[in-house]
Amino acid sequence: MSAAHAAQEPHDWASRAETAVREVTGPAGAAALAGSWAAIALRPVPTVVLYGPQNAGKTSLLRRLLAEDGTTVPGWAAVSARKETFAADAVESGGLRYVDTPGLMSGDPLHTERAQTALAEADALLLVLNRRGLAADRPHLLAVATGSHFHADRPRPFPAGALLPVVTMADRWGADPGTEEFDELVRETRSALHAQLAPHTGERSTPAAHVVVADPYQMAAGVPAGELRPEHYPLGDAWDGIAALRSALHALAGRTAELRAHTRTRFWTRHAAAALDAGRAELAEAEAALAGACRQRDRALLHEARLDAACAAASARLRALLREELARLVDAAPPAEGDEALRRRAENRLATTTGAWRAAAAEEVRRLAFAARAETAAAAAAPGNEAFAAYVDEVVELLRSDAAEAPEPTVPHVAPAGAVWLGLGPLALAARHETRRRLREHHAEHPEETRRALADFTAGEARDGDTPAPGQAAPPPADTAPDPGAWHTETGPAADDGGAADQPDASASDTSAPDASASGASAPDASVSDASDAYGPAGYSADAYGFPGAPAAAGTGGGAPAGHAAEAMVGLVEEALVFAAWYHLERRTRKQAADTAREAARRAARRRAAIDDLTERIAAGREKDWLRLVAATRTAIRAGIPADALMEPLRAERDRLRRAVGTLDRVLGELPL
Repeated sequence: MSAAHAAQEPHDWASRAETAVREVTGPAGAAALAGSWAAIALRPVPTVVLYGPQNAGKTSLLRRLLAEDGTTVPGWAAVSARKETFAADAVESGGLRYVDTPGLMSGDPLHTERAQTALAEADALLLVLNRRGLAADRPHLLAVATGSHFHADRPRPFPAGALLPVVTMADRWGADPGTEEFDELVRETRSALHAQLAPHTGERSTPAAHVVVADPYQMAAGVPAGELRPEHYPLGDAWDGIAALRSALHALAGRTAELRAHTRTRFWTRHAAAALDAGRAELAEAEAALAGACRQRDRALLHEARLDAACAAASARLRALLREELARLVDAAPPAEGDEALRRRAENRLATTTGAWRAAAAEEVRRLAFAARAETAAAAAAPGNEAFAAYVDEVVELLRSDAAEAPEPTVPHVAPAGAVWLGLGPLALAARHETRRRLREHHAEHPEETRRALADFTAGEARDGDTPAPGQAAPPPADTAPDPGAWHTETGPAADDGGAADQPDASASDTSAPDASASGASAPDASVSDASDAYGPAGYSADAYGFPGAPAAAGTGGGAPAGHAAEAMVGLVEEALVFAAWYHLERRTRKQAADTAREAARRAARRRAAIDDLTERIAAGREKDWLRLVAATRTAIRAGIPADALMEPLRAERDRLRRAVGTLDRVLGELPL
């Protein structure tokens, strides 16, 4: 593969990675990263980063290299028994740009973040270690050496010759430098470091370790930085290892384009992985907020369903009580009792019945209201509910402060000669800022819709306070006009206005006196007479069809001649006449019974209809105060249902993050090996 093609492939991938990172972090974060890379790309010489644990001798090594090159040592390159390096500072010397970094494992997370940020811009790496080698922070240092620090699944190691492990302070190992014993310790240290790296980097790819003495016996430690010269290091040219290290470093000076192409891939790999982590965190938070909102909605709907069921049961129970009492009143009404007496007796009995019902029904509603409030309060601490509550608070604050007109947050300035500023932490802030910016823009475009959605949602707690606790008395209801369809004990008998109060009068025939149909008896039907009336007056015979005929003859047989045949004929005729008369009487009797039953059924149906109508009218009046309590409870419960104006922007942002994270994950999976 040609060098030009090798450089083209990662360039194309890096462009796709930059675009995918922009989708997650937004324009501000992507612009900061692009600006950082532009500053790196403009550097004319390779950047060599000194990286390693605290007190490994990084600054002392840098001072020696600069002094050997004849470069003035900057004032920040000081050495002492204390921490001296707090930032990633750079200096150019001998065709290279050196960056000194704070030590790892210093106890300051900011130092580690700055060192790892500088690592992302390194064209070459001086991995500075003490005699313990990788033991100081083995997992991390191995990840840096193998390239898995930049991407765990697709490692991006430094190219050949660009990773230089350096073991320092060999003069402190107990053997005099330049002796055979010292040389043996040097060989053992190199072998030990090779054994630590080879299983992970491969035998052929394992870089050779340099064992050096940067400042023999610390003779130059007290020399001010700006005054250091090669003369301050008079010992050790033959055994301090500096010459071999400088030779390896100077070989990097002519490889700027090659090294920079790999650096670009590592840069975007590292920051794309960081942006992916930040995007996943934002996506998880958005999904948690949506899940919390859905649980809040489902919980409110469940409480509303319970309230509906309780209301339906209470309403049915009230009507059943009223029907039973009204039926008893009708059945037990004395015949001589007047309408006014019946009205007073009905008022007293119904007031007792409905009063007990009202207390029980109101207590059930208050119990449901407090159960809903307690469950909502208990669930408020769940992560998803907290995330959604935080989102609602942000929207409320946005509407209060008109944050839609606020300027974009300032992106930290990146000096062309400085280190890359965006690490994992700032990238997470950039991803979060992009999510919040999009949500702010949506709510700023629809402020009135958002305000209406928040009006009920944020007033839930205030409404909850209107509901008395179980066992407490309900607040006095608002004054309302008396219901004409109910009997009110407080106001006495209702006026005769055609309403429910007139119902006993309207059905006086059914209630003020015993109903013949209700008792099961029936009055004689005027159209029905006894048998003699039906078949004519006495002395008249009936024809073969049962209707009255001519007067009977005075004598027997009507003067017919005697004989057995005549007697038989007369007997048959008499038998037929008797059967016809019985059949006609039976038919009319059955018809009379059927008519009586139908009339009784009609009367019973009218009575039931009257009782049902009166029940509905009385129930409507007795339910008014209770229904107001139910309505207030329902309003408080429904306040927990997030409005679509709040849910849709969050759902859209969740979908955007899913797409952006999926794209970035796919691009990282396409990273060239």
